[in-house]
Amino acid sequence: MLSMVSPIVSSSADFSIFNSGWNGTSELAVSTHRAGKFSPSFELRSTGGDISLVRSGFDDIELNPTSDALAIIGPTKAFSYDEGTSVGEFVRGGGSLLIADDFGSSNELLEAMGASSRFSGRLVIDLSFDKSPEFPICFDIVPDALTANVSALQLNYASTLVLGGSAEPLAYTSVASWLDADGDRRQEHGEPKGPFVILAREPLDSGEIILLSDPSVLTNGMREHLDNEMLSSNLVTVLTEGGLGLYIDESHRDYFDPVTVSMEITGVVSGNVKMALFTAAFILALWVATDVVDRAWIWARGEASRAYLVSISKLRQRGAKALAHEEASVEGIVRELSASHPDWRDGTIRYVLKEKLRHDVHVERHK
Repeated sequence: MLSMVSPIVSSSADFSIFNSGWNGTSELAVSTHRAGKFSPSFELRSTGGDISLVRSGFDDIELNPTSDALAIIGPTKAFSYDEGTSVGEFVRGGGSLLIADDFGSSNELLEAMGASSRFSGRLVIDLSFDKSPEFPICFDIVPDALTANVSALQLNYASTLVLGGSAEPLAYTSVASWLDADGDRRQEHGEPKGPFVILAREPLDSGEIILLSDPSVLTNGMREHLDNEMLSSNLVTVLTEGGLGLYIDESHRDYFDPVTVSMEITGVVSGNVKMALFTAAFILALWVATDVVDRAWIWARGEASRAYLVSISKLRQRGAKALAHEEASVEGIVRELSASHPDWRDGTIRYVLKEKLRHDVHVERHK
């Protein structure tokens, strides 16, 4: 109902902060905002009757290593060389960057930045798992500020990291893991065997890149598993240390503009209909959340019953008065006829007059 009177920002894209489903990262964005660390990487623009969501690129937000940190989660769109150069300068100047990816486009960015680590882009299978080998449990954790109070992580169709010489590994899969090169979920001869790195730091001059080879760890549906939420909290704390604001990149994700679609759907509805729907939603909310509607209904029903009883009482009083008037008229006629015709019996006259009145009433009712 509310979407009829105001635009709703939403999306079903994987890893999007606008996605409140299991595969989105809206809870990460909300927790970052509650900590006072969230810097919006988008803006709403209105042109005439349209409202559109504009996702800011790296050039638009003008990254500053002394005030900003950047997180890139599950990118699917390609990074340009200029973007890589821009982000590389940001990190080298002392900026902090998180890249959480598995099979996406992050290697293009790492190459353009001049970083030495890469994502393998292959699915890791692990016999240390929950439900199936595609959901590895990572319990080989290196002590670090990023892994504080983290003893095990639940992965979901994860990839692995191939580290450069200066990178520092922080979490591994088990020795019973391997990279599934042919997609048959079986360990074949020649397929690389674990353990594999899934979390690492790589210094880049004065700054640092944090690499996570499974963005699913940060999604709404996976946060509650094992120590995933603690890792998510640690990432935000480390990235924003010193009072920095965190930009979460949404410009390298393929999805439709959710605000524009919302306005297109509701734009054909008239203002009066929107107001009626909003009023109905308001009354429904009152009904569900309070007893105001019930009390109003009871009061209205009581007032209606009271009014009905009053009207019935008045009708009865009016009928009694009419009956008394009719009886007075009958007696008056009896007296007049007795005076004119002393030989007529009063009882007979009274009987005839009352029968006539009863006949008249019957005829009147059936007209």
